[in-house]
Amino acid sequence: MKIQFKKIPITGVDFDAKIDDLRFCGVVKKISENLVKCKGVIEGNFDHNCDRCNEQFQENVKEEIDIFISKGIYHDGEKLLNLIEVFDDFVNFDTILESELESYRCDYLYCENCK
Repeated sequence: MKIQFKKIPITGVDFDAKIDDLRFCGVVKKISENLVKCKGVIEGNFDHNCDRCNEQFQENVKEEIDIFISKGIYHDGEKLLNLIEVFDDFVNFDTILESELESYRCDYLYCENCK
């Protein structure tokens, strides 16, 4: 799901993105001309190989996401650690979901036998 940056209102707009059994939904609101705030939840599960025994298992996810999205390079004075910069005038929630999933997979995840 994509939303054009300039069409995001200050009152907010709902979004919903899905990849396989993972769903990312929430609200995105305009903070300033070039900055929006995105609050949502990633829920669902994905297949992963245990980082200890390498057995495949289903990892369940329920993660709250609270990020800022900047149109172009972020230049404001406040430092934001949870910032995504976009350069094509669209906020692509499918891409954000993929990125968050890859970050989640980078953590050590263990099957039930190895926990």
